[in-house]
Amino acid sequence: MEINHKLGLLRNKMAENRLDGYIVTNSDPHFSEYLPERYKQIRWLTNFSGSNALVLVTNNEALLWTDGRYFIQAERQIAGSDFKMVKLSTPGHPTLNESIKKLLPHGRVLGVDSSIISEKAYEEIERVCKENDINLVDNFDLISEIWQDRPGLLKEKAYVHKIEYTGLSAKEKINFLKEKLDEEGADVIIISSLADIAWLYNLRGTDILNNPVVTSYAVVDKNKDQAQFFIDYDKLTLETLEYLHKNDIDHLGYDEIFATVNNLKNKSIILNKANTSRKINKLIDKSNRIINKVELTTNLKAKKNEVEIKNQKYAYIKDGVALTKFIYWLKNKADLKKETEYSIGEKLEDFRKEQENYVMASFDTIAAYKGNAAMMHYKADERESSKLANEGFLLVDSGGQYLDGTTDTTRTIALGLLSDEEKTDFTLVLKGHIDLMDTVFLENTTGHALDAISRRPIWKARMDYKSGTGHGVGFFLGVHEGPHSIHRTYVDAKLEPGMVVTIEPGIYKEGKHGIRTENVALVVIDENTSDGQFYRFEVISFVPIEREAIKVELLNEDQRNYLNAYHKMVYDNIHSYLTREESDWLKEVTKPI
Repeated sequence: MEINHKLGLLRNKMAENRLDGYIVTNSDPHFSEYLPERYKQIRWLTNFSGSNALVLVTNNEALLWTDGRYFIQAERQIAGSDFKMVKLSTPGHPTLNESIKKLLPHGRVLGVDSSIISEKAYEEIERVCKENDINLVDNFDLISEIWQDRPGLLKEKAYVHKIEYTGLSAKEKINFLKEKLDEEGADVIIISSLADIAWLYNLRGTDILNNPVVTSYAVVDKNKDQAQFFIDYDKLTLETLEYLHKNDIDHLGYDEIFATVNNLKNKSIILNKANTSRKINKLIDKSNRIINKVELTTNLKAKKNEVEIKNQKYAYIKDGVALTKFIYWLKNKADLKKETEYSIGEKLEDFRKEQENYVMASFDTIAAYKGNAAMMHYKADERESSKLANEGFLLVDSGGQYLDGTTDTTRTIALGLLSDEEKTDFTLVLKGHIDLMDTVFLENTTGHALDAISRRPIWKARMDYKSGTGHGVGFFLGVHEGPHSIHRTYVDAKLEPGMVVTIEPGIYKEGKHGIRTENVALVVIDENTSDGQFYRFEVISFVPIEREAIKVELLNEDQRNYLNAYHKMVYDNIHSYLTREESDWLKEVTKPI
């Protein structure tokens, strides 16, 4: 079905319901970054497959918002339709609220679906509508009415993530959470975030591709002996039922969350309005006091315990082995003229499957050749994948889900002859990566304060990248994990020991190339001096960096020393898991420069 045909069907439904405008969000009821197939409504409606998207449809306009990671991709995917791309956070491009005011005159009606719009987003839209005399109604799921073959939700079983991996039992985590509730002066926490629930209860599932989570809700009352877990009964086995009972977790039906929330009275309730649906929030009785803040579990799970850290480090060794074998194969065994972006992604998956405790990819592999890599989140399609050749750069951003950790690493690989521009850009990215990875910083420092360190060599060349520099990584959970990040946008989340974060600057030139170097680091304690407690980054991902793409003369002495020390760690950690041929090759490509 063509995009404009689907747009016409939506407008017909809007007319039937006397709506002058309709908002489609790129979300599920749990506001997951990666969505179950059922909730990819913007992809179905517009063909745009990026993770950050928002749609406003009126009788005369159809607007799609996305961020700088997807500008090129969005333009291509909506081409030929009546949808227009609007650039988020870009001068000259209106916000959603500005467009609502402009496109909907006083007295008009704007519709949303309360089950998949967050309370935070709803309140922002509600404020604009009240100021402009626009009627906002929240009970319309028009997409379900026109998406005839809409997928259902998966019914796979939940399973226990064992304590030898997690380090703490669910009961211990729940009791710790209750202590935190008491410190916050709260009685109850309502959790919609699937990753937070999976971490708290040490349960995993396969409800979302690449994310080992199970569709559910959680409610914890500090004054009740049992925590509550809302899940479809057919997703539970005898093993998980016994496990829940042992850990004082009461299981209820998934939809019972609504009655449970509605029955809360005279409580102080913590919930994150950014991760809680309008549908749930409006059911909460007015006698309750709402404390709107990031889930307490998000902060708790961000700081890995000793067992998690040990496991996560081992997962990165295994993943480094898989990636190193892959790069060796690509450079020494593969017939590149017979390979495509898609086929080499499948080959990398084969190498990961050889590793102990491997479960699945942590996200769809980004294998992008030459100009395709300028699209930061490009995904090769089997039918239209670009063929490789013995020249230029191949960017490979990939990761794995292991029972003992989640991984994410990017390498930009030279397939043959490189231009001077390609080498210069590669080296500038490497300088930015090393400068931040080698940084020492005071406690109470946020990622926002560090972001410019990685950008400095790139900015000096009058270039920039339209993404963050780093994100947190979960533990056998989401590959993108908060609350911390390294980003130009300020987030009030300090980098603390035990947090895992990526460092991944890049340069992206449309029609030419995309270059990114990404390693993962653990925040660790450095020195305590008269000026305070210092922290530093300990690199935990070990994959060779493309020496033949480096213009050594652009590196300063500190950068050269760091790279040589890093490559020694790569060889020391990886070579014993390789064949003799692979090990000899690794020794050559990691020798000092």
